[in-house]
Order: sequence, then structure tokens, then C-alpha cells
Amino acid sequence: MGDVTAPVTLHVADAALVSIATATARGVTGVLGLRGDRSPRVESLVRVRIIVRLGDNCRDVAEAVQRGATQTLAELAGRTALVEVTVAELVLR
Repeated sequence: MGDVTAPVTLHVADAALVSIATATARGVTGVLGLRGDRSPRVESLVRVRIIVRLGDNCRDVAEAVQRGATQTLAELAGRTALVEVTVAELVLR
């Protein structure tokens, strides 16, 4: 038999997109905790709420989460997704 190549269709569920985005966010320096969900109204919108230590630059941490999650979703899932990051809480540590 020769080399047979069949077309493959990949579907990544929205829940998997959230899992990928939150796993990526956990690896960002400054993120102490997080929660992710998807928008029921906007396709390919992943929301990540993060907890940041008081004194860390919230904007820099949120941008790193957004950049990392967007890039990882494109690489691993082949999906372009909008990642909305909210700093939900600041904690003293």
C-alpha cells in the first residue's frame, strides 16, 4: 500500500479554548489565581479573570496573559480567538 493521506477536520470545542487559555495564564508571572469562561453571545471570545499581587503592574500582567493565551490558542487549536482579560482582584502578599 502506498501513502494514503486523508483530509482531517479538527474541531476544538469552546470549553477546550477556555482550558487552553487558562492553562497559559497560570504560567504568567504575577498571576496568583484565575477563572476562565466563554462568552455565550460572542463566538471565539474567551474571558479570563485574574488575581494579581498588589504592587505588580496589573496592565503588564493582563497584557502578558492576553498575548500568551491568544498565541497559544492559535498554535495549539488553530483558532483565532479574542481573549478578554480582567483583573478581578488584588491581594496583599
